[in-house]
Amino acid sequence: MTRMKKLLRKIYREICALIPRRVSNGTVVGAFEWMRRAQKLKTKGFTKNLEKNRAAFRQHKESVAAANGYVEDQNKWENLAYGKSTMQHSGCEVFAAFNALRSLSGECPISLPDMIAAFEKDGMVFSGRFGTAPKAVEDFLKQYGYKTVFTTNEKEFDHVGRENDSLILTLYNDSSDIRQQVHTVNISKEADKYTVHNAACNGRVVGPCASVSEVIRSINGGKAKGISLIGIKNKAE
Repeated sequence: MTRMKKLLRKIYREICALIPRRVSNGTVVGAFEWMRRAQKLKTKGFTKNLEKNRAAFRQHKESVAAANGYVEDQNKWENLAYGKSTMQHSGCEVFAAFNALRSLSGECPISLPDMIAAFEKDGMVFSGRFGTAPKAVEDFLKQYGYKTVFTTNEKEFDHVGRENDSLILTLYNDSSDIRQQVHTVNISKEADKYTVHNAACNGRVVGPCASVSEVIRSINGGKAKGISLIGIKNKAE
């Protein structure tokens, strides 16, 4: 490899690391909010996905039941649409909201296809190709009467984790490579132990862990980096 090629590769790696290393979490969340607002101006065409998704969802009922009511296998959901994308590619935030409601109430009070339709109307970004804005997930939970707290400060993550009953974590899969994209997961709690649902999108859960910090260290071989955390209190409290 020539010196020039080595230099170009090094520059490319530095560019890929720029956002997770240099751009603040608050700025990233703000950018998603801007894209969310822009998307709301052109969402009318996506209502056609609802009936197709209701039919396709029947193929996943057994896997959801086998996972105790959680979605753990995002990689197999290519047959459900999300905007102009699919739930396999872009549905992690919606799955995290679904799993969070399951962890809090024993079952989700809204069907997954209807939840997808709700986020298509308000929440998805870039016609679903960039997933869902983190703040839209919090707003959705508030609509169902849950008290939430939202933070982009990683120093607060463990405290928020201790003080709440279920969590939704948005993170970089790789803190030094934006090409590895962003992922969002639900973290359920039981006896102060944290279990991560749909972490690898292949049916495998992560945990139990002792804290949110340990959760982040346990994802993608320790390469992950937190962006935002939503803490959710059970309605009974």
